[in-house]
Amino acid sequence: MKKIAFICIALLLILSGCKGSAQAPVATAAPTQDTSVEIEVPVVISSPTPQETPWPYPSDEDTFVPEVTEPPTPEPTLAPTFTLEPTDTPPPEERYVVPEGVETVAWMSDTQHYANYAAKDLPDIYPVMTGFLRDQAEKMHLVYIVHTGDLVHVNNSEENWRVAREAMDLIEGIPTGVLAGNHDMDPSKGGYKNYWKYFGEKKYNQQTCYGESFENNRGHYDLVTVSGRNYIFVYMSHAPDKKAIQFIVKSFQKYPDRVGILCVHDFITTEGTLSQAGEQLREQVIAKCSNVYMVLCGHRYGLYTLEDAFDDDGDGVKERTVYEIMMNYQAAGKEGGGGYLRLMQFDEEDHEIRCINYSPYLDDYDWLDDPSHKEKRYEMDEKSESFTLKMPWA
Repeated sequence: MKKIAFICIALLLILSGCKGSAQAPVATAAPTQDTSVEIEVPVVISSPTPQETPWPYPSDEDTFVPEVTEPPTPEPTLAPTFTLEPTDTPPPEERYVVPEGVETVAWMSDTQHYANYAAKDLPDIYPVMTGFLRDQAEKMHLVYIVHTGDLVHVNNSEENWRVAREAMDLIEGIPTGVLAGNHDMDPSKGGYKNYWKYFGEKKYNQQTCYGESFENNRGHYDLVTVSGRNYIFVYMSHAPDKKAIQFIVKSFQKYPDRVGILCVHDFITTEGTLSQAGEQLREQVIAKCSNVYMVLCGHRYGLYTLEDAFDDDGDGVKERTVYEIMMNYQAAGKEGGGGYLRLMQFDEEDHEIRCINYSPYLDDYDWLDDPSHKEKRYEMDEKSESFTLKMPWA
């Protein structure tokens, strides 16, 4: 009996434990403080593989524009007063234009190859040069033109002379002085015959500035006023003899109150020293004529500006400065000099002469500013290309 009672009690205990496990109440824990920390895990975005399409960049249409509550007041607009016309390129710098009170003397020399090339149907540079002087005379206040010889290259070529004469005719309305270079009076090819025919006294003595002639314009002088000052330009052709030198001296001494400028063909060498003719003219003309302040020449290749000084009153002080200037571009480039000429701007107010070199054919200033243009065979002084001289007579 006891055994049966024990088994019954044991079964009751087992049943009671299973029921408690399924329905036991959950104990409520007292609230505790949360000490946990949130950890931000970085999101790694891998680069798209070639098979993927990358995220498109925002276009202008996707750009965020903030909302405007009130429309802005529009800026007032001005009605245009003229219509802009399109231009291809800006105009080139015109350094030859001068202000009121300044006047220009143009100088050409050794244009011989231009005459010869044109005769052979090569570039027609000669009339471009003289046409420029004619067309721009007003802008540069051009009052006088100097040519220091070798108008042609082949003395016995009528075609050379025709080309030269036609080019020079373009400036016949502007006072001009010329002389014969060695090519213009080459004794082996006719001497002065063609020079006298095309450039003799008869061609120039109608100019109001024309003074006295020596042997049919082999030499002569012009009386010119530049920027209010009176000048005498005396010309003499290549290889002056005793009679020619006497004419030069007589001409300068006849007008002692005028500033004297001597125009000859040969005076300075390629090395920048005085030639034999230059030494002769220095001693027999310049030293004796106290109103001579400048010599212009060509003949030899190159550019030079020399200063010489003379004691006229015998006090031991050389008070007179004379500028001896050579300009000859015929060795520059492959076209006989590229059409360069010199424009001498006389400014009495500032007591200076501004010299600029310009080629209307190339529309270029200063051949030597390009390092590749430096002539290896012949020296060309860069400082003697564009420069300013103080007037020693002022």
